[in-house]
Amino acid sequence: MRGRIRSAGPLDPGAGLLVVSGLFVWLSRKLPGTVSAFLAMPDEVDLSSLFERLPGWRWVLPRVEPDGSLTFRDREVGREVHRFGMEQPSDQGPVVPVHEIDVFLTPGLAFDEGGGRLGRGGGFYDRILAERRSLTDAVGVTVESRVVPTVPMLAYDQRVEWLATESGVRRCSPTS
Repeated sequence: MRGRIRSAGPLDPGAGLLVVSGLFVWLSRKLPGTVSAFLAMPDEVDLSSLFERLPGWRWVLPRVEPDGSLTFRDREVGREVHRFGMEQPSDQGPVVPVHEIDVFLTPGLAFDEGGGRLGRGGGFYDRILAERRSLTDAVGVTVESRVVPTVPMLAYDQRVEWLATESGVRRCSPTS
């Protein structure tokens, strides 16, 4: 499934702008807090315009550490390119604890309506989402063409509660 989705290439920027517009509306209904976003790869939705549209929020970005863990830094920290090819915050400034994050905008190659997420295979977000506070929202950020009938899930895989696509932000339907 990963290979098939990766072969589809970059996302349509117009669809990405619609996803961002829906996220703006959804986040605007909440009290400002700390949001984990991400710096998009070509096959992910570019969230960078949200930073300026919601200036009262604290934006943090993921960093893959040398030991394979995922940490978060304020978005103003300088950037570097990780060996996996994605841009990330450099190793500067304090690490933002997971329990301080209110919303996780979560990338993925594909999602299903039950909140199943197909990541890139490293388990970074599965480990982080397992550590978050119980009332924290995890939002899968994608386009409708990457919402599939079923994402294969293992026991340690974490689900998202919301999907953000060009159709808007909707709650996932939990599976039994």
